[in-house]
Amino acid sequence: MSSKHSAILACTAVVLGLGLAAPANAAPSGPGSAADTVRDLQSRGYHVQINSNANTALSNCRVTGVHGLSDSNIDEDGYRIDPSRHTTVYVNVSCQPDG
Repeated sequence: MSSKHSAILACTAVVLGLGLAAPANAAPSGPGSAADTVRDLQSRGYHVQINSNANTALSNCRVTGVHGLSDSNIDEDGYRIDPSRHTTVYVNVSCQPDG
């Protein structure tokens, strides 16, 4: 393999690595409830789909995963680039029963 091809492959690997790392930083995190995470995502303009089989308030739930933030319509800070194009993110939650 020529040095030119090696350089192109190395640059491509770096760009892909950076592109995959950025969305992870955009996911809301911290000690808040699932309701806080959903509000944060909605304030950024996302449509939020909650994945849970519990029938309880989101304030009784914690986030176990956020998926869909690697969309091409998302900038490096986690905000939508084209506001006219809707982006859905999926929030997995684990909930405590009411009571």
